[in-house]
Amino acid sequence: MYKIAICEDDRNYIVFLKKMLLQIEGMDESRVSFYEFLSGEELLFHASLDFDLVILDIQMSDLNGYETARKLREIDRNMLLVFCTGKVEPAAEHFKVTPYRYLLKRYTDDEMLKEMAEIVDKMKEQKSYPYILCKYSLGKDRIRVYPESVLYIAIRYGNSQVFACGKLKEHFPNEILRTGISLDAVYEVFNESCGFVRAHNSYIVNMAYIVEASAQSVTLTDGTKLTIARSRSKEFQRAFAGFMAAKYKR
Repeated sequence: MYKIAICEDDRNYIVFLKKMLLQIEGMDESRVSFYEFLSGEELLFHASLDFDLVILDIQMSDLNGYETARKLREIDRNMLLVFCTGKVEPAAEHFKVTPYRYLLKRYTDDEMLKEMAEIVDKMKEQKSYPYILCKYSLGKDRIRVYPESVLYIAIRYGNSQVFACGKLKEHFPNEILRTGISLDAVYEVFNESCGFVRAHNSYIVNMAYIVEASAQSVTLTDGTKLTIARSRSKEFQRAFAGFMAAKYKR
């Protein structure tokens, strides 16, 4: 099921956009849930719904589309965002929130269908990427976390805590990222096909960031050293050998 939010203060244009989307192959009403918002404030109130696509009017009263998008990016940096506008040229500041596409309201139906087909393809591609939802510190908002942003994930106080790296770490340098699910459930998503291995009952490790490994422990790129459980040693050695073989075969 795809979750699509349309934020537009013109109800008729919302109806038009939905009509266009439902004409795309594979986008019938049994596979799509639409969420309609008439203001940026209303959309932000429901932003934790984890939308697959947000179509956002730039020119709205009160909180405009750009400011709404900027606040959305604080909640979810990876959300697929599309602006719609009556302007021919987008402003330079709009690119700071990394929209995927601009839909011009002057488009003909055929032009709009062509644009929508490409947007839907991107949405389907992005939804196929494995990710988990995390909360940071005491915040209620959730962010999508992808495998390449994770060093390891460990059990902490009944939840799973994510130890981030790269841009995710830079974006949330002092935040504690936690999921609301067990480590077993996390490992169903971030498994060996994503480059993770369960080296201990208490944590899973991203093998892409291992710089040193022995039968007893691994060292990660940030210097973190983790023990390999004796009961997990053979599993780890098999998985890591396979990971390295595939890495150097490319």
